[in-house]
Amino acid sequence: MDMDKILQWMDIAKKYQTTNFWDEIFENSSFNEFMKNHSGVAQDGESPLKTEQGKKFPPTDIYMTDEEILLVSNLAGYPKENIQVSVSGIKLLIRGSDSQMNKGELVQQEIYQGDFQRIIQLPEPAYPNQIRARFHNGLLFISYNRQFRSEEQVPIE
Repeated sequence: MDMDKILQWMDIAKKYQTTNFWDEIFENSSFNEFMKNHSGVAQDGESPLKTEQGKKFPPTDIYMTDEEILLVSNLAGYPKENIQVSVSGIKLLIRGSDSQMNKGELVQQEIYQGDFQRIIQLPEPAYPNQIRARFHNGLLFISYNRQFRSEEQVPIE
């Protein structure tokens, strides 16, 4: 089956759906199997790590233009070598570890330190070979070209 046609159909169907049908589809066993094969990430779909303040980590902004999708994650203090990115359809997994231990008694903590993993729902599906990732000044930039720039007519048989 042609994957581009399936993704086109999914995009068109998304515009007319009234329930969370696609969320239920992508929460099924194939996605859970993908996550299981990536170091035992929790199988509850959206499972971001939360800090004491209840905020998702790493904080991530998502931008969408006519041409591409761009995610920017703030990972200040984490070395590039300790960060991994995986994708499955519309789910992006960012995982990292930090062994940096500061000396002295902790008086106030606002900066998260330690291991983390976060699953982010992408606005459009992506293939792993189409994603570009760059780490610069503590920011992780993840981008990919949009597949569906406009509505396309579907022939009726």
